[in-house]
Amino acid sequence: MRSITFSDQTMLTSAAKAAGFRQKLEAARKLDHLGVSAVEMPKLSEQEADVLLMRSLCSTIKRGFLALHTGITVDEVNRAWDAVKGAEQPRLILSMPLTSAQLEYICHLKPPKAIERISELVKAARALTDEVEFVCGDVTRAELSYVKEALKTAVEAGAARITLEDAAGLSLPEEIAALVKEARAIIGEDMPLSVRCGNELGLAIACAVAALQAGADEIKTAYNDENSLSAAAMAKLLRSRGADLQLESTLNVTRVDRTAGELDGLLTAAPKTVATAGEPKEGDIPAGETLAQAIASLGYELDEADMAHVQEAAEREGKGRALNLAELEAIVLTVAQQVPPTYRVKSYLVNSGNTITPSAHVALDKNGETLTGLCAGDGPIDAAFLAIEQIIGRHFEMDDFQIAAVTQNREAMGDALVKLRHGGKVYAGKGISTDIIGAAIRAYLNALNKIAYEEKTV
Repeated sequence: MRSITFSDQTMLTSAAKAAGFRQKLEAARKLDHLGVSAVEMPKLSEQEADVLLMRSLCSTIKRGFLALHTGITVDEVNRAWDAVKGAEQPRLILSMPLTSAQLEYICHLKPPKAIERISELVKAARALTDEVEFVCGDVTRAELSYVKEALKTAVEAGAARITLEDAAGLSLPEEIAALVKEARAIIGEDMPLSVRCGNELGLAIACAVAALQAGADEIKTAYNDENSLSAAAMAKLLRSRGADLQLESTLNVTRVDRTAGELDGLLTAAPKTVATAGEPKEGDIPAGETLAQAIASLGYELDEADMAHVQEAAEREGKGRALNLAELEAIVLTVAQQVPPTYRVKSYLVNSGNTITPSAHVALDKNGETLTGLCAGDGPIDAAFLAIEQIIGRHFEMDDFQIAAVTQNREAMGDALVKLRHGGKVYAGKGISTDIIGAAIRAYLNALNKIAYEEKTV
């Protein structure tokens, strides 16, 4: 039996990219528990929430690799490594389209310059980590001679694994098999070789089988993407024909269908609603019980007093209609779990710009004592949060982070939400300020104070 692996690209899909912080974190966690070899994350955007999400994922993804796509500049490679290096098993993924049209349109590079860039990027990444993957993008529509040149360049520069990507999904199984054999002849038998099979013709599963029989070690999978294979489809293949094909995997084939449903609920489902108090209909769950279940599903544990406050506010704000979970959570954050502050912000100074590394100096008051922290980060808010962690000497997993403008004028108030997960519970804090960094700091402290109040040790 030959062991194969699956690197999952669900988090690269449009549905995942549009999801909230908490949904992305939970979806990635479920994929990791499924037994995939790697959970792939898209290239970092300029949004600070991306950096904070990666920091949370570094402490969440435990079983497989946390693989981050880098972009096509050395600066993007370095930024990606700073974001993913805290993971137990970090990996950098460098991708370059190999067709002339896409090279010029997407990368603004001529084919000869692209070869130079491949060497430059792989060498830069390899200087940071041994786990460097090079993806031959749109490989099935590229000139075979150019594909070979790109493969040789990536291997000589230090790539540790190669992926062949059929982005168009128009290839036949025998064409994929031939391409895998050509790649094997260049990279050798020992280097891991992965294939992403597009499904435009409905032949992705057949192409995957052909690729594996030709010498590929790994198949890229993704949920919620019609042009990709899902882990559920590959699990079905292994269950029904794995023994005949002499293939086995660490993928939890008995869990994939359940995970597919959970991911669908996380990434595509409409907001759930909960009933507010009113005249109950026969068969309805009592309003109080419905609220308690919904609040528990959000990760909060409320005592009787807080539950009564939430019940009252839900009835008042609902005015007889159903509340969705977002509205219920806003009520919980507003009226429940308010505690005396252990930490108060005294001052903060943040330096940030496009030519310097962001840094933050934060001063907090704890029982009359001033505590200070100074840290650099991947962005001003990340630096501020790291400075707070330096002060308290603890790190808490971030379950959610959101910033929104309360008003729309130039003096708009920033409304920040931070959720910290500790001991299996979620502690949420909100902060408001005309300065979004100040709002984020206040939100973090609001959540931290709830942990400190409960623990009495922070």
